[in-house]
Amino acid sequence: MFIFTIVMCVFYTVINAASSSSGTCNVPSDHQWLVRGLQSQLENCHGPQNKPDPSVLIALTMAKDRDITVITELVRQIKETAGTEMTSGKVALYVLALRSACENPADVITTEKHVNLVQVLEEKTKEEIKYIDTTGAPKTTYYQLALDTLALCLEKSPELETTANTLANAALNNSFQFDGNFSVDTGAVASLALFCVYERRNPSQQSKLKTALTLISKQILDEQQPSGILGNIYSTGLAMQALNVTSEFYSANAWSCQKTLNEVLNKIIEGAFNTPAAASQILPSLFGKTYLDVRALPCISKTITVHYRVINLLIEPYFSFSTTVKVPKDSVLLVVLEAAQQLSSKFSFQTEETSWGPMVTSINGLQGSTNEKTHWQFLSGVKPLEQGVGSYKPRHNEHIVATFSKY
Repeated sequence: MFIFTIVMCVFYTVINAASSSSGTCNVPSDHQWLVRGLQSQLENCHGPQNKPDPSVLIALTMAKDRDITVITELVRQIKETAGTEMTSGKVALYVLALRSACENPADVITTEKHVNLVQVLEEKTKEEIKYIDTTGAPKTTYYQLALDTLALCLEKSPELETTANTLANAALNNSFQFDGNFSVDTGAVASLALFCVYERRNPSQQSKLKTALTLISKQILDEQQPSGILGNIYSTGLAMQALNVTSEFYSANAWSCQKTLNEVLNKIIEGAFNTPAAASQILPSLFGKTYLDVRALPCISKTITVHYRVINLLIEPYFSFSTTVKVPKDSVLLVVLEAAQQLSSKFSFQTEETSWGPMVTSINGLQGSTNEKTHWQFLSGVKPLEQGVGSYKPRHNEHIVATFSKY
């Protein structure tokens, strides 16, 4: 009996150790409300007055029960602001964000431009490496070079090998420092990037990457606090992503994913992630996702077709315009208008915010007037809509008409 008791104690010790070791971990069902609240916070933070944040889009595409309208609007904003004037790391985030939303970053088309963001990223990454070769440091930071490497790997760029080799050398030379201390954020993103490359290589080509990944994992774990926080609370989200994919490079008892997750949940209650930047960094880990998942996320495949027509027979010069667009199911009418504007240079519109939501004030430069008692009226077929463009959700094959009218 005594021997049996000892065996059972050992058995339960092993089970408990396994349950607290590294690997995937899950938010308990009675704490899911915290995740939903954080997701809602991110969904409500975007708007025309705010600059689009690609990290927010990435986080929301990894969430469950995604708000398609919010994601569609963020994609539109990111496309509109994509360009060559950004730093390499910003371009990399734009590439990752668009890819996470099932958009092609090598073919970004808006009404005003056509940009190949992958090509832009390749050129800017070359500049980073040239600076390292010349000065010993990147043009921006190693954090941005790590983002560059990750995006180039997911896009299967021919420029990847040189970039990955440079990043691995930087890791082995202990270059991921900030104010003299190891930067957990930089190490985490570098781990994700180098692991992406590691998975693509044959075993005979993995030696340097294996050494670099082992070293970075140790450095991240050396920054682990007794509570389970990795570095600080804001670096913990990225560090969780890195450690969850690189578990083969450290011992199983070196990190408890569930312990870290439980502390993160406590910090959510305390309001530690109230900013979009902080919330977007932690949300993927709460869904068990990493930036390596951006190419494997389910696409929004359910779309509807909406027939849209604009008519002005009230004030010269008269005009009419018709188009057919496809938008995600459950999109509001405003998304239809935005899709029509992207599709054709013949259509433009402006809105203003009201207490009832966005209101269309002009179409193709023709603006309503309180003095003349004119406005743009929206109809479904011949029936006036009772909701605004920010609330009404068109049905599949519905005919929406905007007519310039008197009231």
